[in-house]
Amino acid sequence: MEELFESVWKTPAFHQAADRLRRNWLCRELGMPFEPQTPAEIQKVVQASAILACSRNQTYRDSAYRIATSAFELHGSEELPLAEATRVVLARLGNFPAMRTREAIDRSAAHLPLSLLSEELIVTDLRTVTARDQKLILTDFQYQLWKRLTLGLRVAVAAPTSAGKSFVLQNYLGAKFDADGPMTVAYIVPTRALIAQVSADLRKVFGRTNQPDARGVDIRGVPIEPGDPLPKRAVYVMTQERVRMMLSAHPTFSAEVIIVDEAHSVADGGRGVLLQWVIDDLLRRRAGAQLMFASPGVENLEVFGQMFGLGDVEALPSAEPTVAQNLLKVMVEDPEVGDVLVQAFDERRTIEIGTAPLRRRCVTRVERIVALATSFGHGASNIIYANGAGDAETLADAIAERLDRASTPAQIALARLVAENVHRDYLLVKCVRKGVAFHYSNMPTPVRQAIEDAVRSGDIDYLVCTTTLLQGVNLPAKNLFVCKPYKGDSVPLEAVDFWNLVGRAGRLLKEFQGNIFLIDYDNWKKKPLDNPREAAITPAVDAGILQKSDALIGVIERAAGSRADNDGLEAVFSRLLDDRLHGQLPLTLARVPGFDPEGATATRLVEAIASAAKDITLPSSVLRNSPNISPHKQQDLYDELLKRASISKDAALALIPLHPRNGEAYASYCNILELCHQKILNRPSTSRLHLFLGLICLYWMRGRPLPMIVHNQLRRKRPEDNDRDVIRTTLKLVENEVRYQCLRLFSCYSAILVEVLRNLGHEDALARLPSISLFLELGASDRTTLSFMSMNLSRVVSVRLTAKADSRDLDVEQARAWLQTASIETFGFSPLLEREIRLVRGERLD
Repeated sequence: MEELFESVWKTPAFHQAADRLRRNWLCRELGMPFEPQTPAEIQKVVQASAILACSRNQTYRDSAYRIATSAFELHGSEELPLAEATRVVLARLGNFPAMRTREAIDRSAAHLPLSLLSEELIVTDLRTVTARDQKLILTDFQYQLWKRLTLGLRVAVAAPTSAGKSFVLQNYLGAKFDADGPMTVAYIVPTRALIAQVSADLRKVFGRTNQPDARGVDIRGVPIEPGDPLPKRAVYVMTQERVRMMLSAHPTFSAEVIIVDEAHSVADGGRGVLLQWVIDDLLRRRAGAQLMFASPGVENLEVFGQMFGLGDVEALPSAEPTVAQNLLKVMVEDPEVGDVLVQAFDERRTIEIGTAPLRRRCVTRVERIVALATSFGHGASNIIYANGAGDAETLADAIAERLDRASTPAQIALARLVAENVHRDYLLVKCVRKGVAFHYSNMPTPVRQAIEDAVRSGDIDYLVCTTTLLQGVNLPAKNLFVCKPYKGDSVPLEAVDFWNLVGRAGRLLKEFQGNIFLIDYDNWKKKPLDNPREAAITPAVDAGILQKSDALIGVIERAAGSRADNDGLEAVFSRLLDDRLHGQLPLTLARVPGFDPEGATATRLVEAIASAAKDITLPSSVLRNSPNISPHKQQDLYDELLKRASISKDAALALIPLHPRNGEAYASYCNILELCHQKILNRPSTSRLHLFLGLICLYWMRGRPLPMIVHNQLRRKRPEDNDRDVIRTTLKLVENEVRYQCLRLFSCYSAILVEVLRNLGHEDALARLPSISLFLELGASDRTTLSFMSMNLSRVVSVRLTAKADSRDLDVEQARAWLQTASIETFGFSPLLEREIRLVRGERLD
């Protein structure tokens, strides 16, 4: 067979026919003229693809897939049985899901010769599994993953976005909960947006929404307050920050299964350190927990076992996507009239597609992106990559201006939802009425989720995205447009991020191939096509020790000139000090690949940590609550609070933050933030930022609607400010300052205050501490609102429902019971908000 594969592949006529087929398919996609191939040539090249599909060589398999699917889409089955031939190729590739992409292929099994049908049935039977009384036919990669999971093995997976790993994982969890008895799963994701997406996907698997399913499985995305009972059977879908809250609030919290989605984020500075730390803590509480790490494009999968000292994490890489991607270089030949040259590119060669006349001016970067997206993306689902939030808004606005189309009822409903969640003057309100949207990290989760749903339903066909698309959001499109990509304003997109982005082109069950338009590629600062798709990752702890040892030691020694705001190195310091306090520091250093634990750098590092440990009296249990804040700074804060609290018990009690509903809460928050700004952020005593942030935090925790906060900021704007910038800055203020910076400061303050009160014998006062960190994370403090949000209702819906509920103090079960009988049609909610409630109530919707 290997000789046969080589014989086919080395035949020049085969490549000539395959290239003509590929060029013709792309010409049809782009609306360019082409000369059809003869049936005889198509027959020969498709027969060759059926042979190559049996190979294990990935290049051969990719070629087989592209040939068969392109031939079918170009020529149909009128002259040749191409539906049946494509089905044979897909079966040999093990790509059974792709058969459902076109009805003719899906139904073609009845017309196969008995020998080919038997071949398919044998392979299908070997790849069929049962989950929750349903039979699932898996790809080769999916089956290998399923087999390892069901054996209880620990696995590290690297696979393209379209490989279907999440589908397998979530159905595995469904099967896992078929057994009776307690079961807890920690499903760790990097962003709040992924909490919503994964939770929604799991509810489809378990079949219910508002209530735990028939076997009592609870899906939680919101941390449970201290003192409240933990469900016996639950999946906790949370960021590492929320898992840390759960670990701190519930000493008995542990998980039988730990899933780490987008696991390569262990390399992301302070958040990467925290991710590694919470996994370590989960393993300490349950050493035998099953682990799965999932990432795209990670070359060194063994790192996930090494970083935890585990020798049983099995690597499972896959480079085979379920859809193909076409990399297309697009160069503007005449910018005034818009003539563009298109070339198809892969690892082996470049294929000239031809020149397309856009008849639109393409001088500036924005003009080129808009002209190409609206010309080549007409009638399809499109993603446009933008270099930041402001750029995303500019591009979306320009595309919307170019389109002459009326709004649909679904688009009007979406525009109303955006206005209810942000502000009526938010640019997105205007854009979605034209079927255009933008998507970036500081947008409220319900808005991002609604946009993603609209893209999947086809109500939005142009989506402008930033790097949020790289953070695991499952949002593919047929076409992807990229021009001089940067991560933010100044850092060119790295190759690993580029290939992750490319994986979004092509939607399983929608099309066989996706297109990536690389605009002005020759002028890009970095050339990702010259680099491999996979890259080695270095965990943030290892990177701090190996690559930034001098800076790290400077942070530990509080050396003059060391950066005061380096959260990543402060987090590494916190982790290493904690390891020393537990006698684990030698083991941690020994686990770092390439680091000599007996060398000079190790000696300096160990001595610096030992010296720091003499000055830090706070116990590890307190320090680990704020892992991205230097232990030195935490000790400084402790010393100041102890000094103030030692004056009298009243003075100690006055340090307790007040509940947001308390009339004196604003003064309390200002005082806390002022102290934290000085001790932790090293802000000057003349700063008045705490007065502003204290007010925004109060508004946020009281559940004040975001449109009201935005409106207040618009009223305060300077004459030279424009509304677009003010609204975008306000969203950034809420996400970056309130829900990140202020949250970590209040969390640190509260943990240290608890230690102060205990040391002074005031343990009776601990019950008075409100869960400020949780309130800041969720933007609510009434128990009823928190209960609604724990049922996965959005903040805007939960706040408005609280105003209608019988009490502001309902627990989850009471809130669920009230919601089931509430006459929500009389509440005046917009259609999409009312739909959200009905879905959570478990109602069937059309």
